[in-house]
Amino acid sequence: MNAKTAASPWRYVVGGHSYADFSTSVSPAVERAVAERRAPPTVLLNVFNSDSITVGVNEDPNQVLDLPFCRENNVLVRRRVSSGGAIYAGSGSAFLALYLPVDLPGVPSTAAQAFPTVLGHVAEALREVFGLAAAYRPLNDVEIDGRKLVATSLKIESGVLTFRILLNVKAIDTAIAARAMPMAPEKVKDKKHKDLGSRYTYLEQELGRAVSEAELRAWVEACVRRIFGDIALEAGELNADERAFAQQYESELIDDGWFHQKSEATRYGPHAREGDRVVRGREKAPAGLIWLSLLVRGGVVQRAIVNGDWHPRPLRSVDWLEDGFAGLAATRDACGQHIEAFLAREDVEFAGVEPVHLLTALDKALAELAGSAASSGDRVREDSAGATA
Repeated sequence: MNAKTAASPWRYVVGGHSYADFSTSVSPAVERAVAERRAPPTVLLNVFNSDSITVGVNEDPNQVLDLPFCRENNVLVRRRVSSGGAIYAGSGSAFLALYLPVDLPGVPSTAAQAFPTVLGHVAEALREVFGLAAAYRPLNDVEIDGRKLVATSLKIESGVLTFRILLNVKAIDTAIAARAMPMAPEKVKDKKHKDLGSRYTYLEQELGRAVSEAELRAWVEACVRRIFGDIALEAGELNADERAFAQQYESELIDDGWFHQKSEATRYGPHAREGDRVVRGREKAPAGLIWLSLLVRGGVVQRAIVNGDWHPRPLRSVDWLEDGFAGLAATRDACGQHIEAFLAREDVEFAGVEPVHLLTALDKALAELAGSAASSGDRVREDSAGATA
């Protein structure tokens, strides 16, 4: 337990939005208000009122989702403003979301500190409140015998830790979820269970009974106490600033341009010329799956995209990495030097991603470039630049 405490109570808000709606309205609004000191440090419990999916800010939904299937089956999908991967959240499951200035005592300021510090205690709180044999699995999961019970996303920006902890409480239709979010084989190569149906678990299944909101509140309070000490939690609501911010974000973050911002069609389409090559490589790092692609013209990189479900700090550092490829020779030497120099920067943290992981993805892309036969994968994808999910 962390014995340090904050001088003032933290606000404790309880809500009932869907995962997708919460992630594209309330969550960024609270994060902004806390960063601008318009709201106090906030602990938020949100119990979802319907099923939905979000993808991470650094993901291309065309890569990680079956968008036609989602549309045909009325699966609501949004792209959120935090990192991490695609997550399906079912009705009745719950978010514990922390919005905390990093200058508060005991609040982690890096992802490498935050994941073990917070999630180890989240597992302990599950054992305390529900008697479950939950365990932290690096980098960012909480599991029971290899079955994923908790999914997370993390963001440390503008002096605020935004840590979102999704507890699977009720059953979901795993057949729908598996079709909506097809898993790349690299994604599960280090996992005990290889498919979503066997890897997913939920609280009521593990307990063999229903779970009440009072129990979820007790779990939230146990998490806060174990992570941060005896913090006073004071019931509250969103203020006027946050409600205005939420309305603004709700209109901005459902836009198709935002949703497809990290797609090849969006990034490469306006710049591509006849004869250009697009080459791709994927590699699994401890922090997540890396998707690297290069738009190459005459042996020179024109544009690069580095997508994935890890947790970069700051988020805009991925833009710095991508921008640095432009104008480089499409060779291991030139691009590899850029990757190694970038990850050595003191103002960048890619927790759980080492140079070897990006370099391996690069090697796979360059091997594709060296191939003599063009394939359908060489063309700039025209997939769903204007599609909706």
